Amino acid sequence: MNILTYLDENEYKKKERALRRYFTKAYKYLLFKSYPTLKKKGKKDGVYKAALPTEKLFEKVYGPIELHFSVRKDIVILENLLPDELLISCFMQDLPTYKGIPYRNKKDLTKIKIAEELYGSK
Repeated sequence: MNILTYLDENEYKKKERALRRYFTKAYKYLLFKSYPTLKKKGKKDGVYKAALPTEKLFEKVYGPIELHFSVRKDIVILENLLPDELLISCFMQDLPTYKGIPYRNKKDLTKIKIAEELYGSK
């Protein structure tokens, strides 16, 4: 039987909760598409990353939301969710949002506004 384990369960769960609160589309994809796929048998050993669905504007500012995991002897080790600093900040406090994108400070808000002007909202 395939097993999902964590490299650091506490940190991973914090990031997963932040994902659930602020990025529901990515969370649902992780829960209903990624986890069932990872539970299947017959994976090769190695280190992998999987991109979760994100808005283009968010990607331009913070980068894509990614799941990093490794496989050893058909056991999946969930290592990290990126961007980890933002997800930890989202877990620790209620962050304000601008057009659905959370930001931590004025610098992040400025980045979001500039990216919106350059690339549009989509």
